[in-house]
Amino acid sequence: MSGAAGSDVARRARGFVAAHGDAQQRVRAELLFDAVPRAALDAAFAPIDTDAAALRALEQLDAAGVHEGPVAERAAARLAAAQEADGGWSCVPALEHGAAAALVAGLLAKTRFARAAVLRAAGRRVAASWAPERVEGGAAAAIAAYACFFANTDHEIADGALQWCGRELERGFRNGSIDALAAGRVFALCDAQAVPGARLGADEVALSLAAAQADDGGFAPAAGDVAARVEATLAALAALRRLTPRAFRAASLR
Repeated sequence: MSGAAGSDVARRARGFVAAHGDAQQRVRAELLFDAVPRAALDAAFAPIDTDAAALRALEQLDAAGVHEGPVAERAAARLAAAQEADGGWSCVPALEHGAAAALVAGLLAKTRFARAAVLRAAGRRVAASWAPERVEGGAAAAIAAYACFFANTDHEIADGALQWCGRELERGFRNGSIDALAAGRVFALCDAQAVPGARLGADEVALSLAAAQADDGGFAPAAGDVAARVEATLAALAALRRLTPRAFRAASLR
C-alpha cells in the first residue's frame, strides 16, 4: 500500500473516532498519533479499580506504544497482585487459562514494571497449557495471546511456538476465518511487521484493512453499534501504526 493511501486510511479513521467516540476513545485515538500530553493519560484511564480495567488499560496503552508512566505502573501493579497460585489470571474469561496467562504476561513484559517472578510463574503456566492445537482452526484470540507472550518474553519454547502461531495466522487469514482486524491485532501485540512462520507481510494485511474501511472512515459494518465501530476503528489504527509506520506518521502531520 502506498504511503499516500495508508495515510488517507489513518486520517479518515482518526476523523471517525473524533466524530463518534466518547472522551476516552478520542484521547486513545490522539495518543496513537502522539498528540496527547502524557499528563492527560491519568485522567483518561482512571480509575483502575478492577483486574479487568487494569488489563484493558495495558492493552490500550500498548496499542499506542506507551509502556511506562503512572497509568502503566498502576495497571501492572494491580495485575501482579492478582496473579493466581498457578501463575495465571482470571480477568480474561473469553480465553482458556493458559492463553489468558499468555496475554497478560506478554503485555506486562512490554512494560518497565514487569516483575521477573511474575513472568516466570506465568511462563510455567503458559508452557503447561501450550500445544499447537491451542491455535489451530482460526483461533484468532488464542493466536494473538500466545504470540504476544512468546514474542515478548525469552521463553525456551518461544521459537517453535511462534512458528505455529504464524502458520495458523496465515492459514486463517487465507481461508477467511481470521479477518484483517484480527490479523492486524497479532502484528500490533507482537510489535512487528512480520510473524515467524507466516508468509504474510505487513503490507498485505494493511491493504486488507484499507479494503475493509467504510465510506465514513470507520470499521466494522456501517449498520453496527457505533461504540463497537469506534473500538474496531481504534483497533485498526493500532494495527496500521505497526504495519505502515511511515504512512501513519504522515497522517499525524495533517
